[in-house]
Amino acid sequence: MPLYTVSTKTPIPAPIKQELAKLIMDIHCGITGAPETFVNVVYSEGVPMSDDMAYHILATVRKGRTKDMNNELKNEMCRQIVKLLNTSPQLLKLSIYEMPAAWVMEGGNILPEPGEEDQCEWLQQANH
Repeated sequence: MPLYTVSTKTPIPAPIKQELAKLIMDIHCGITGAPETFVNVVYSEGVPMSDDMAYHILATVRKGRTKDMNNELKNEMCRQIVKLLNTSPQLLKLSIYEMPAAWVMEGGNILPEPGEEDQCEWLQQANH
């Protein structure tokens, strides 16, 4: 968590997928402060979409961040992804879905609330 599901009409080349996953991780962690190990990106290709959409990204993130932070996350993601994919902003839709941290496990452990990562004993042990 977060889980970014990238849905596309047509396949994305493997090197671009790698760049996109790193870009998503860097932006998410840079804005939210979440640990890199929390970020997951999956791809779903050949998804039927309306003619005015080529890419849809569903960002499932931990609930508890400010609306301003989520807006910054969404805007920066869209700006950078459009640039990387060399596409029109109108062809990309990014949706953020917030989920309580207590509903999500990472490696068998319940995730901490946003901003409480430093107080999470299992996470601190995993990072050392």
